[in-house]
Amino acid sequence: MNTMEENKVDLTSLELEGGLLLELLEGVSSHAGKDKSLPTLNAVHIAGAGGDLIAKATDRYRLIEGAVRYGDGGLEPSLVSLEDIKRIITLCKAHKANLVSITRLGNAISVSSLGDVATFDLLGGTFPPTEELFAKSESDPVAIEGVAFNPALMADYAKIAGKGAAIKVYFTGAGKPMRVRITGDKITWRALLMPMRYVD
Repeated sequence: MNTMEENKVDLTSLELEGGLLLELLEGVSSHAGKDKSLPTLNAVHIAGAGGDLIAKATDRYRLIEGAVRYGDGGLEPSLVSLEDIKRIITLCKAHKANLVSITRLGNAISVSSLGDVATFDLLGGTFPPTEELFAKSESDPVAIEGVAFNPALMADYAKIAGKGAAIKVYFTGAGKPMRVRITGDKITWRALLMPMRYVD
C-alpha cells in the first residue's frame, strides 16, 4: 500500500537537455519587460510538473509561454529575474549537449551542469495571471477590417520560429489580443500580441 509520502511529487529538482532549456529561455525572455522598476515583468516565470517545464513572460504588450517535456521531478512556480535568466542562458550555451539540473531550495535556485553552477535568489511578488487571457484567445478567428501592431515585435517571433519558418496570426476581434502560433520541434509555444492604437 502506498503512503502519502510515497505519492508525493518532488517539486525541487528536474533535469533536461541544455539545448532545449536554452531554446526555451531565449524565446521566452525576449518577451520579458525591460523596466527594472516592474520586477514581476522584468522576469521569467518557470514551473515544472507532470513532465512539462513551462516558462512564460510578458511586457504588457505581448505574452508568451513555452513548454518542454522532461523526465522525473518538478519545480515549484518560481519567478526569476531577467538578469538571472541571462546567466542561465550563458550556462546553457556551454552545455547544449549535456543535461542541466534545476534545483530549488527555499527562495533560491541553482542551475548546474558538469560542475558549472549558477545560484541566485528568486523574486518575490506574483506573476500576472495569464491562463484566462490564453483561454479567451482560443476562440474562433474573426474577420476584422484592420489591426495595428508594433512590427518590431514580430522580429522576436521570427527568431523563436527559426530561419525560414512561418508563424501564423489569428485575429479574435477588434481591440483584442492577436494569437500568434509558433510551431517548434520540441517546444510547444503559445503567444499573444496586443494591438496598438492607430490614427489614419
